[in-house]
Amino acid sequence: MRRICLTLMFALAPLAANAQLYKWVDENGHTQYSDRPPPAGTKSEQISKSARQPVPPPTAGAAGKGPPPTSTAAKELEFRKRQLSAEDKQKEEEQKAKEAQAKQENCDIAQARMRTLEDGGRILKPNTNGEREYMGSDDIEAEKIPARKKMEDACKK
Repeated sequence: MRRICLTLMFALAPLAANAQLYKWVDENGHTQYSDRPPPAGTKSEQISKSARQPVPPPTAGAAGKGPPPTSTAAKELEFRKRQLSAEDKQKEEEQKAKEAQAKQENCDIAQARMRTLEDGGRILKPNTNGEREYMGSDDIEAEKIPARKKMEDACKK
């Protein structure tokens, strides 16, 4: 007997879920919702729970972006995408800053080398045997041409 009662309860439960809802505005101007009819003389509207609300069209600002996320999973996915995008942008900016710093260091080194060659004086360089020897004025003038080229390449914007 208990099994039959339980079976009937579970079978009839969905019918109770489809009960009518009523919507009306009370004397204070507040909108009321209830599963019981409103007081007599009150204008009301019947609302079915199973009726689905129409989906509003996307706004003009969201055109091309797709429908707005409705579930928390979709919102979480959007948040993670924005977070990864921001991290990628930050990494890219850091890489550009490192490249700019390296380029500036190369420029400074090339300018220092050129100043050394132009200032004159005695400049040492290793020979073929690995021994240090002083550069002559002809060697210094010959060395200025590639040094100037390196400086121009390293320091151009």
